[in-house]
Amino acid sequence: MRLFVTLISLVALNGPASPPEPVRVELKTFQFTPDTLRVSVGTTVRWTNQDEIEHTVTAGSPSERDASFNATLAKKGATTERTFERVGTFTFFCDRHQFMRGTITVTR
Repeated sequence: MRLFVTLISLVALNGPASPPEPVRVELKTFQFTPDTLRVSVGTTVRWTNQDEIEHTVTAGSPSERDASFNATLAKKGATTERTFERVGTFTFFCDRHQFMRGTITVTR
């Protein structure tokens, strides 16, 4: 009982745990860095454009698009985020520069 009360006291003093920081991917010099990620279910990925030109983060591949996400990062510093809620492998690319590609593997 004492341990239980101590744990409740710690939670009350420290407050609820804050969500983890997003995993970061940079779009820089016409590439996604990193271009391959392995994350757990519930992880948020944040893409940030570090180039002076417009890029996109588009789900799928140029030949097989996926409508699950598509964001335009119009200028340097622009960001977009997506939280991956299910296990699987998810590919993405830049629609303006279709050689820019990446993969996210989501595990439990």
